[in-house]
Amino acid sequence: MLAPSQHFDFGVPYGWGLSAEQSSLDSFLPPYTTQMNASRTSGVVDSVAGKTINRVLDELEPELCQLSMDIHDHPEIAFQERYARDTLTAFMRRHKFNVTSEYLGLETAWRAEYSYGNGGKVIGINSEMDALERIGHACGHNLIAASGCGIAVALKAALETHDIPGRIILLGTPAEECGGGKIILLQRGAYDDMDFCLMSHPGPGPLYSFDIGATTAVQTFEVEYLGKGAHAGAAPWEGINALDAAFLAYSSLSVLRQQMQPTHRSHGIVQGRDWISNVIPDNARLRWQVRAPTYDEMSILAQRVRKCFEAAALATGCSVNIDEEPPYQDLKNNPILGEIFGQIVQTQYGQNVSTNGSAASTDFGNVSYHLPALHPVYTIPTEPHGGNHTPAFTKASATKEAHAANMIATRGLALTALCVLQDDALFQEVRNSNF
Repeated sequence: MLAPSQHFDFGVPYGWGLSAEQSSLDSFLPPYTTQMNASRTSGVVDSVAGKTINRVLDELEPELCQLSMDIHDHPEIAFQERYARDTLTAFMRRHKFNVTSEYLGLETAWRAEYSYGNGGKVIGINSEMDALERIGHACGHNLIAASGCGIAVALKAALETHDIPGRIILLGTPAEECGGGKIILLQRGAYDDMDFCLMSHPGPGPLYSFDIGATTAVQTFEVEYLGKGAHAGAAPWEGINALDAAFLAYSSLSVLRQQMQPTHRSHGIVQGRDWISNVIPDNARLRWQVRAPTYDEMSILAQRVRKCFEAAALATGCSVNIDEEPPYQDLKNNPILGEIFGQIVQTQYGQNVSTNGSAASTDFGNVSYHLPALHPVYTIPTEPHGGNHTPAFTKASATKEAHAANMIATRGLALTALCVLQDDALFQEVRNSNF
């Protein structure tokens, strides 16, 4: 078995969200089996090219850890990731990639590309960069950023050293948390050249675990109610209360939950500007999201939610403006890429692999509808109830345990790409199996 990290023993005790009764991975996770002939992956992993990837990642590991920590210590929200862009593109330039900043008109997007030989396949990789407002890298995008760089550099070394033709495209993708950076890049053609695309994501859960299941589709609404201000004590009847409209909508949405499927989600916040208690509010806003396991289900739920917004305006006499952000589609991991990756991390790194999926959402889902894609989620230690989007996960994403898990994901994805690069029949299976 290959060591997941040369600088850290991954023997971390349980105690981050699992009870003693749940500590048996065999009972906690559903079985995951592959139908693929093991020799198809083991032959590549044990080949000289596979050993090159592992050697290069051994050498790169301190740099990748520092890169992750540097991004972690400079959190930037959606479309503001300038420090991350500059830090990551400088790293890729040092490793002799052709780098384009402000890619396709997005200030903080970037592309790093390397080609070797004639022909070959085109490997796509993503590095996410954005943090969450106030709580920083509570989704671990610092780890994702470093992993993307590591995969790209390791594959470059394999192509050069072993005369394997191919092209590597690493995209620095802004605004995953909100704004749909990958959707914008997808619409502008950033993924058109790729034969397949890879990335990973950290999360909470049992140690030594990966999940290659689906994520949910999500629709985000920005709703603004406009009314008329008035003195709340002297002449409230002269006003039109926009806050009442927002809370009528909120109440309707809460009532709607009783008729929602258990796998559907509806959640959001109410905001306003210049509110004071003795003035009838003339404005109110909701930022609202609805999720469901599939895009089609989510679209139906979104129509019902929109009617709640419209009804509140009608009841209060307010005007309403409803903006819908580009929807995030559900993630469809390519089954053959998933089998290759699952077999590698199981047999080489002793990891458990499940297909539970997640109720979270990602703009990488839209990418997975466009071309074969893989987005495994790996676990890092965090405190109980300290999963993604909590301050506890911000701390967890800066630990050496998280870095060690990230290195396993990085190795697994780089070796998965190598398997596809070197096996034309396997690549055809990947293409044929896409949704």
